[in-house]
Amino acid sequence: MSVEDIALLEPHMQRCSLHLRMNLEHPRTPIDFVYFLEEGIGSVVATGRHGRDTEVGFIGFEGMTGSAIVMGDDRNLHQCYVQLAGEAMRIEAAAFATVLASSPTMRLFLLRYVQSLLIQTGCTALVNARSKLEERLARWLLMCDDRVSGGRLKITHEFLGIMLGCRRPGVTVALQLLEGMGLIRASRGEIAIRDRKGLILLANGGYGEAEEEYERLIGKLREN
Repeated sequence: MSVEDIALLEPHMQRCSLHLRMNLEHPRTPIDFVYFLEEGIGSVVATGRHGRDTEVGFIGFEGMTGSAIVMGDDRNLHQCYVQLAGEAMRIEAAAFATVLASSPTMRLFLLRYVQSLLIQTGCTALVNARSKLEERLARWLLMCDDRVSGGRLKITHEFLGIMLGCRRPGVTVALQLLEGMGLIRASRGEIAIRDRKGLILLANGGYGEAEEEYERLIGKLREN
């Protein structure tokens, strides 16, 4: 974002902590705040009947919530909540909409971000429909690794089941498979990535396309 557009936002921004499972957006409800994440990860989660939740969007320091406002709406169909705790700068939705309306350059820039998020969602749909569970898990871990420093992720099997749209026993089997291949080390509530290149190979083409499009539209997602 340009220095001029950042200056328009800054007077309205406040720093806040992002606690695990904190709701950033409620489904079908007017958005209260827009969050620009600095640390942590937010998940956009679609909820089907009988509580069948699955992740459809993934937001870290490279992104923001409130994409509906950029598109001219005031609410999202899906829920967005904190998957990995961290920090963010937030702005009230009404103030954000006012600033956005005053700056054509900001809206155009953020529309490119929304486009990258839509591409990511499309790639997720394809992977969820066509890839094996261990391939989906490899992609998801790589996406986390892009956004979390240190290669260590604090995540439970319950959350992983929601993120991958599968039952906890399936998560356990997939984690054991990746650990047996030497790609990760899994302990209670934490996963450490040991072989990023190996995860990319295991993802079998599921990882990389959305990231390349983000770089084309916005800039580099990670330094290496």
